[in-house]
Amino acid sequence: MSAAFRKAAKARQRPHRERAQPAARTKLGLLEKKKDYRLRARDYHKKQNALRALQKKALDKNPDEFYFKMIRAEVKDGVHVIKKPKDEITPEQVKLMRTQDIKYVEMKRVAEAKKIERLKAELHLLDAAGSGPGRHLFFVDTEREGED
Repeated sequence: MSAAFRKAAKARQRPHRERAQPAARTKLGLLEKKKDYRLRARDYHKKQNALRALQKKALDKNPDEFYFKMIRAEVKDGVHVIKKPKDEITPEQVKLMRTQDIKYVEMKRVAEAKKIERLKAELHLLDAAGSGPGRHLFFVDTEREGED
């Protein structure tokens, strides 16, 4: 029997199906099939491996190691918390913000004034264009040529 024939014969076989939960045991809940167990086991082992890696990382940590972020951080009730400094605005900062606001308003006022001037300069062209159709003057020698 050739290998190709065996492969073809296997393809025609019915797939193995697991039996259903007996009616008398339905009160016990869903019957876990092998594929469900494998999925649950893989997930469990993946989580265990992650925990093991974190434990190893914690054991390998140098206790004398220092990062500047540690100055602003602390652990409260087992939770890592970063302290945020309170934003206190000094009088110098208030004065600076006010002058910057005034300068911004002044700059916008000047920009709008220039825009108005530019638009006014274009207005006189609109007056000339909207005065109606122009007249054509014909210079003729006699009145008869003018009637034509």
